[in-house]
Amino acid sequence: MKNIFIESEFVSTSKDFPNNILYSELCEKLYKLTGIELDDMNIQVTYTSKPNQLIDLNTSSPTIDLSNVEKIKVLDTNENSLINQLKRSKTSKNNSNYNNNIFQLSEEDYLKKKDSVLNWKKNNKLGRFDPVYNEQLKQNRLRQQEQVQNLELNQRCLVKSSTGPHTERRGWLRYIGKIPEINNDDIWCGIEFDKPCGKNDGSIKGKQYFGPLKPNYGGFVKPLCVLTDPKYIPTVEDGISDEEI
Repeated sequence: MKNIFIESEFVSTSKDFPNNILYSELCEKLYKLTGIELDDMNIQVTYTSKPNQLIDLNTSSPTIDLSNVEKIKVLDTNENSLINQLKRSKTSKNNSNYNNNIFQLSEEDYLKKKDSVLNWKKNNKLGRFDPVYNEQLKQNRLRQQEQVQNLELNQRCLVKSSTGPHTERRGWLRYIGKIPEINNDDIWCGIEFDKPCGKNDGSIKGKQYFGPLKPNYGGFVKPLCVLTDPKYIPTVEDGISDEEI
């Protein structure tokens, strides 16, 4: 199984998929997650080897290989679909129903709608409305918090990843804490890598959490991926993981 990040206009979640899956089965699963009709889907993927590039999914084969996919983005090509109608009527910040002659639905009115994507997700218990997903998320966050107690800031560290071409990298643990630019719930570890095998310079969305470092010498990973100990001296090879930002 491969955990893949799924993104659409109103959905942002992670789900487990088989490494190989029928295209028709993949579309059906994406429909249940995003509400986008199968005939209206434009599916784009981001591969582990090209983390910053979206590529149209190759649908020439009935079976799709997801083993190297880290993100799937689903676009709705039907301009008259409910999702695109909602997209055009996003909530105005001043809660005004009309702004520059463009109709905008207030948040209060949107929450009352029975045919909204939000209501559809509630009825199907998807995303944050899925009790199983919420329990798994809660338990994972508890394990992350427990692991933090075993880590020592500014100590040599080993970063272990379950996916990517290289599963172990080494460096220094420079930050432990939350990152509001991502969310207010998860705890992250900021790593200064020995080699340019990260994804940033110690900053997120313009805010510097440690460093600044040279490009790709920094990264933020979950605590469960990190071990600290003076024995983790630099190694010859380090790689890039898709379990970080």
